[in-house]
Amino acid sequence: MGLLRLYSKDKNIFLSLTISSLFTLAMLCQTATASEERYGASFMETFNSTEGNGMGESTTFYSVGARSLNNNPAGLVFLNGSELLINFYRYPRTEAFIMKENDAGNWMDYGKYDIEPFEMNSISYALGLGKIGNIGLSFALNHKGRFIRVNKDGKAVNSFPNDDMLVTFGYGHNLFGGVSFGFDIKSIRSKILFNDKNEIGRTSIMNVGLMHQMGNRARAGVSLQNIGKDLSYNVPDIPSKIRRRILVGGMYDLVENRKNRLSISMDFSPPFENGLRYYTGAEFSYLQLLSVRLGYINNIETYYNPLVNLANGEVGNEERLWIRKGLTFGLGASIKGNKINFALMPYRKPDLNSDEKLRIEEKGYINSFSFSREF
Repeated sequence: MGLLRLYSKDKNIFLSLTISSLFTLAMLCQTATASEERYGASFMETFNSTEGNGMGESTTFYSVGARSLNNNPAGLVFLNGSELLINFYRYPRTEAFIMKENDAGNWMDYGKYDIEPFEMNSISYALGLGKIGNIGLSFALNHKGRFIRVNKDGKAVNSFPNDDMLVTFGYGHNLFGGVSFGFDIKSIRSKILFNDKNEIGRTSIMNVGLMHQMGNRARAGVSLQNIGKDLSYNVPDIPSKIRRRILVGGMYDLVENRKNRLSISMDFSPPFENGLRYYTGAEFSYLQLLSVRLGYINNIETYYNPLVNLANGEVGNEERLWIRKGLTFGLGASIKGNKINFALMPYRKPDLNSDEKLRIEEKGYINSFSFSREF
């Protein structure tokens, strides 16, 4: 009751306290998982819209309507009517060779990281319900590794060695003025091939977020993502932790008129144990028909990846920082309410020690494609 009286007395104080509480909760969650080195369901870290991917994977700008599911569900309220979104995301196969100098002074391949390709396909639907708020539903499939037609015994399996399935329900509501609150609840099923057996883990997690639309040109947001329990694998050696994260960001329309729009966006992902993590980008729209997007990613995360020692063929999980840094690019077109978008993003590379060099083979850009329609 005290909080309700405070809300009715001063909405700005209520908003400040809510944001502070959300940020504090995020710091506690990050601290609780900072010592954990291995994570499952890693596809959750790349769940973003194609438009946002083109803008450096920034989410505040494009957490609107169906795109807000699995990002910042408070953006569900910025939708009149309904919207259908189909999104595709593909990460190429990457072979990263670590090189070290031998006694003769020549640089030789020492070890190899083999990053399997994966694809994530999702379909999302958002529906505006007026004063009672907006809702959304999303379904996603993630496939990792090469498609298997037969197993080692010659039995037909016709499946991927690793796959994930995600079902999400979201709700967003306008608190007052341009301030909105939202949450989404996700059910995850994750299957991996471990010691020649299929192991399945399940869990339920959620995102919570706030958005503040300031006039027609500016928006700020904060979201705490992947709150919940670990995956329920029966084998303790399988990575089961869910990597939680917080995103804080904003966007601003530098130019907005009937013909053109120029917008910028930037998100941060604290805490910054291994360096500043940020996502920034810009979008230029012409006649609401064509859009060009540019962005930049600076993301550093700790991963526990299998390293093949090329000298003796042994494989061991090695903890190392991995960096995704570089430019992103996107294009979009809108025709009679139908929107088609495409984006390219850089892949991740291992951070190097002072006595190492890196060679990347079979490299390629991460690409994303989407189709959407508002009704």
